[in-house]
Amino acid sequence: MTENSPRGPVSRIEVEARSYEMDAYGHLNQAVSVQWFEHGRLVHLRERGMTYASIPEEFGVHVMVLLQDITYRAQILLGDRLHMTTRITRCGRTSFTWEHELVPTGGGPPATVATVTMVCVGPGGRAAPMPDALRRKLTAAP
Repeated sequence: MTENSPRGPVSRIEVEARSYEMDAYGHLNQAVSVQWFEHGRLVHLRERGMTYASIPEEFGVHVMVLLQDITYRAQILLGDRLHMTTRITRCGRTSFTWEHELVPTGGGPPATVATVTMVCVGPGGRAAPMPDALRRKLTAAP
């Protein structure tokens, strides 16, 4: 589901911490958040009629993760349900930045926040300018 905000369209899905995602201390393994955020980005793309495979076909560039910055603010325990929000907060010449939040479904501050910067890569394997059509599609409301 996408909603609009002053900072652009927000994709929102619900996730639940499952038993096999827990670490030795009984809370969500940090690597699972990375996977959940990847899924959130895929949902955002799909809501706009794209996938990672369709981007090179349609726009002539691949998009690849360049940088991930994740802050874990509160434990996520077995069975916890969270709203994950995903939005694009910046589009530069060759890269763009996503923002993710995991917020308990009952409300409260985010348990985990992240920014993920992706870069457009051309056929030669180097950073390439982001096509204007891709920029418009990434930031459009579905």
